[in-house]
Amino acid sequence: MPAYGLPGSEVGPLKARLLGVCALALALIVAGVWRVLPEEESAEEIGVVLIVGHVGDGIGPGTDVRLDGVRVGSVSGIDFAAQGRRQIELSLARSELFGLTSALSIDYVPGNLFGISALELHPDAGGAILADGSTVDLTAGQADRVRDATLASLLSYTGDLTEEVLTPQLTQLLHTFSRDLVAFTPLLQAIGTTARSYTETAQLPPSVLFDRYGRALAGVPPMLTGGLTVLHASYNNGYLAEQEHLDKFAYMWPSIQNELLPAVTALFGTAQPYFGGLLPIVTMVLDRVSRSVSDPAGSAAQSTELMDRLDRAFRDGPNGPVLDARVELDLVPGLAAPLSEMVGQLPAGGGPR
Repeated sequence: MPAYGLPGSEVGPLKARLLGVCALALALIVAGVWRVLPEEESAEEIGVVLIVGHVGDGIGPGTDVRLDGVRVGSVSGIDFAAQGRRQIELSLARSELFGLTSALSIDYVPGNLFGISALELHPDAGGAILADGSTVDLTAGQADRVRDATLASLLSYTGDLTEEVLTPQLTQLLHTFSRDLVAFTPLLQAIGTTARSYTETAQLPPSVLFDRYGRALAGVPPMLTGGLTVLHASYNNGYLAEQEHLDKFAYMWPSIQNELLPAVTALFGTAQPYFGGLLPIVTMVLDRVSRSVSDPAGSAAQSTELMDRLDRAFRDGPNGPVLDARVELDLVPGLAAPLSEMVGQLPAGGGPR
């Protein structure tokens, strides 16, 4: 069988050449038509051009374009528009824009955890609805509507921060602060211990305690005012205006320091060996007295009642307080008759009873 033959068919050399020429001509016609006819764009996609001052790192043809986190298209091209101006061409899905207008703002952001950049669109009020061929100028006064938050930009900002803030002077300051903070460690520990002790032993709500502390501190301003008044009066006192009196007043303080305080110190130092042992006894006596009162609140009420009754038992007389007492002797006839006779012999003005 010849090389151009096909099993089950009768093909001669002339017919084979004719079939090859026809197949080649058909392929050339199809290729020409495909190249000559214009490519029809889908009515679903629209082209939008953004004029920006700069393009974020990683933004290029094929970069995803997102609207509030949802992919709505891609970047079809980036071109040079003018000095300091760039042109970003977007291919967007018309049905996914949901009324997006020219009053939009854009962010260059990382699209995933690997730092691949994406272009994020954010809608805003106003503007015209985006259509095929719309151009949005985000330069000059609108430059604040473009934000670069790509990974490269963040790393650049971090490098600038490290270079401008973490200077040798700041390092020295932190070292000095950490060294000096050791001196405040006991104070901080005391504050922590105090706070822990308070939380463990507190029996009243903090509001009640703060109220009582507030009432106690209410006297601090008058005390300070009085102290300042005393200090001010010492400079305007007429008595101290004379030099002679001022010298006497100034002599008093060295006398207290050099004469009175040493004498008091010597007195207590001498009395300590002789009377130091009495302090435990006094403490024990006071402790026993306090324990002898089983109910302090009840004892206070009973003592108050006793004093009130004693006060009512006395009345004012010509010669001072007189006890007002009455004795019932009807059941003792042997004493009632002599006492009645004695009362009858008392002067008219009365007397002590």
